[in-house]
Amino acid sequence: MRYSYNATKHVEVELSSLCNAACPQCPRNVYGGKTIDDLPLQSWTYEEYVTAFPKDTLQKLESMYFCGTFGDPMSAKDVLRICEYVKDCNPHIKLGLHTNGGLRTKTLYTSLADVVDYIVFGIDGLEDTNHLYRRHVRFPKVIENATTFIAAGGIAEWDFIVFRHNQHQVETAKAYSEKLGFRKFNIKKTSRFLNKAHVLVDSLDVQNDDGEKEYTIYPPTDTKYFNKTLNTFKQTNIHNYAMNTTIECFYCTHDMIYIDVTGIVWPCGWVMDRLYGVEAKQTRDHQIVKGFLDQVNEEDTNCKMNNIESIIHGPWFNMLQDTWTNNNRLERCGLQCGKINHIAGQNIDVQYKN
Repeated sequence: MRYSYNATKHVEVELSSLCNAACPQCPRNVYGGKTIDDLPLQSWTYEEYVTAFPKDTLQKLESMYFCGTFGDPMSAKDVLRICEYVKDCNPHIKLGLHTNGGLRTKTLYTSLADVVDYIVFGIDGLEDTNHLYRRHVRFPKVIENATTFIAAGGIAEWDFIVFRHNQHQVETAKAYSEKLGFRKFNIKKTSRFLNKAHVLVDSLDVQNDDGEKEYTIYPPTDTKYFNKTLNTFKQTNIHNYAMNTTIECFYCTHDMIYIDVTGIVWPCGWVMDRLYGVEAKQTRDHQIVKGFLDQVNEEDTNCKMNNIESIIHGPWFNMLQDTWTNNNRLERCGLQCGKINHIAGQNIDVQYKN
């Protein structure tokens, strides 16, 4: 099991690290409060994108998905122009976005309906609960943008992450989504109570920008919405499991790669989020990943400077893949893609289910 450029058919791109929201379990902020200090805040420009993704690269792909680890793609000023370029180069590619829906205008969503194949809206509740996780996102604005997109002919999906505070609304939200014209309603069973430091917790205190507690969120109590992998981890040593399990890389076996907002090409976004933030920097994974980046030239990792084929078959990807079977194993790889408790298969972005 190794990455191959010729086999790569699906690409996830982080178009922007900017975001209007402050979701408490997102790695871009401190538990719903201030943005982490070391995160590069930027977006792909149209010019950068055309350079990194020439026509021949896009023509070999089956799908492209704009989501990301730290930002919302609708934050990118050139999102429409980039989407139009992708489709001009490859009219058959399946092109989608994932957004909290609280950004930009009805005019933009109308235009996107003629270009992209689908948009997934992350809406975790109804008007009285969505803001508890999607902090700073206005529910009426989300619904306005989503229904505008749908009315213009766009295919919309509703992603619903279930917590204790919204579990009673799942069926109501599903019925509402059908009334509004959403094509699919996807229930997501969060694994993020296995926190950023890979410690299993029963709750999370949500903070403001000053680091003060505002309220607490909890995993669902209804067992049908609980991520079963977390139950297994309650009965085992998480670190020992991650370091010894057989790794079956989800992205590799699905012919996918991930590209962050700075242009670095990664095997997946889960490894990428070991790079920034106080908690990530305290992990062994961070030291290994940062050490690999320090060993190679920037052009060995970055598709804004080099072609993707050279990066996939170069030293950067080789070092990361070698960790699956050597003493430099990343705990993140074992947890997300371990053969027995495959978190990646339990809580996956919608693209992989289509």
